[in-house]
Amino acid sequence: MSAGAGLPPFADRPIAEADLAALAAAVEDAAFPQGDFSHARHVLLALHHVRAHGPEGALAHMRSALQAFNTRHPPSFGYHETITAAWIALVAEHAAGRGGAGVHELAAGLLRRYGSSKALFAHYSRARLLSDEARAAFVAPDLAPLPSPRDDVYIRLATEADLPAIDEIYALYVERSTCTFATTVPTPAERRAWLLAHGPAHPVTVAVEREGAVVGWGSLSTWNPREAYARSVEDSVYVRDGHHRRGLGRRLLADLVSRAIVLGHRTIVAQIAGDQAPSLALHRALGFEDAGRLRDVGYKFDRWLDVVLMQRALPHPAP
Repeated sequence: MSAGAGLPPFADRPIAEADLAALAAAVEDAAFPQGDFSHARHVLLALHHVRAHGPEGALAHMRSALQAFNTRHPPSFGYHETITAAWIALVAEHAAGRGGAGVHELAAGLLRRYGSSKALFAHYSRARLLSDEARAAFVAPDLAPLPSPRDDVYIRLATEADLPAIDEIYALYVERSTCTFATTVPTPAERRAWLLAHGPAHPVTVAVEREGAVVGWGSLSTWNPREAYARSVEDSVYVRDGHHRRGLGRRLLADLVSRAIVLGHRTIVAQIAGDQAPSLALHRALGFEDAGRLRDVGYKFDRWLDVVLMQRALPHPAP
């Protein structure tokens, strides 16, 4: 970074929260040349967004900032989704393992541990990391899994064997919540047909504990059946009762966003009951914008309900 433009990468004084915020602002404003955007600054930028938005929300914020920076200072290779997501995972794991450590201690430890970008080669072969797929959207490591800063929960595609758990989770929302406007739980036959109808372009996913229990699920569904809407999808995310406040909703939604990008969709639409503040906040944290409000369109629990429309535009790989 040019003199006076923000935080030096290896400061001779303790790094403060304000220094990381200044770095983030300088990136968003493209206030320094591309050649000055060092590896260390990339790592510190990831630390800022992980602390500010959590591991899942950090990706949306870093993606937006780096794309804005690259628009002003085009690099030879453009924005690289996999590298950004991988560094967020490494930074988040480092921060989670150090509890209440201060910003300076976290930053200094990160730069000691990951001072070289070659750290990613423990997880990715060079061919996979430099592939066109890895530039366009996140691809999984081919050598060793990236660390998880959270718990032993992973996300995978749903199978027919998961359908009873999916309906068990969904039943509570049908019976007690405005998260869905459904008032009856699908029959087993209806749920099987629902899964089959989704197909590869509209995945259904589950969050699974290492012991095998399904603790949440998500899906991308057709937004409108008419042909011209084929690249617009709608998201759904549900977390098992008793498993909230663990970041599962963020992880499920972030995973759906990544899958939508890989599948080539143009936008994700969310329809959220106007009284569901947590769901609205979750979507905003992951880059969704308010697109309108439909008043008194749902009736459940003896009251009329608004629906807030939200939309997340998706990046497109270069042709």
